[in-house]
Amino acid sequence: MAVLLSVRDLTVSFGTRAVVDLARLDLAEGEILGLAGESGAGKSLTGLTVLGLSEYAGARVTGSVVLAGEELVGARRRRLQQLRGSTMALIPQSPAGAFNPVLTVGTTMLRALRLHGDSRGRARQRAAEAMAKVRLETAHLRRYPHQLSGGQLQRVAIALALALGARLLVADEPTSALDVTVQAEICALLGALRDSEGVAVLFISHDLAVLGALCDRIAVMRAGRLVEQGPAPELLTAPRADYTRELLAAALRLGSGEEEADGA
Repeated sequence: MAVLLSVRDLTVSFGTRAVVDLARLDLAEGEILGLAGESGAGKSLTGLTVLGLSEYAGARVTGSVVLAGEELVGARRRRLQQLRGSTMALIPQSPAGAFNPVLTVGTTMLRALRLHGDSRGRARQRAAEAMAKVRLETAHLRRYPHQLSGGQLQRVAIALALALGARLLVADEPTSALDVTVQAEICALLGALRDSEGVAVLFISHDLAVLGALCDRIAVMRAGRLVEQGPAPELLTAPRADYTRELLAAALRLGSGEEEADGA
């Protein structure tokens, strides 16, 4: 598969402190890459940097982030704004905060599509087609964010990205606010869209079970650096790094309820 996203010698700093320092990270077209690690590892900041958003938080970015053959580090803000949506899109942790509460989700989608050059009729058509792809009825477009469940809102966020034609989805903990059943549904949807639409997904999560079930490959971060990366089954069953083994052991303890038993 052709490489869609290529990261080389990427450093994200605040003042004199480098928070992210990645030597090499690639994501192929039609691939789901999981970015794992504990809180504060730099996963979300890496995703924001790929989207060209970390500088809004005052970060200094050096190195290279190439998306579909185009260098993003140092690109003009206007160009990055064009690419967000047309080529890449964020799937947020909390979709409720991503939608204007006084607008129907359909109005939000249509405005975004119009901003990217669609006519009103074409925008309506693309919105309806995208809703079908995420298995929601077009009637949901007439609803306000508070009238939809968390899982439905996350599907609408994905639909918006698809309607805009995004080839890369940066999914930042997109299932952490959902119950287990809905988590599984969103993961299944992303896997199906990878297969049917060829979209690539950078899936950021601390949940190794979710990453193992969904991702083709997993990259593990610690303190802003990559510890190891490889095919998901191999990394989760035979990790090379001590840190990865520690993460897996902690996940097993939590899954078995050991911590709750110790505290009883």
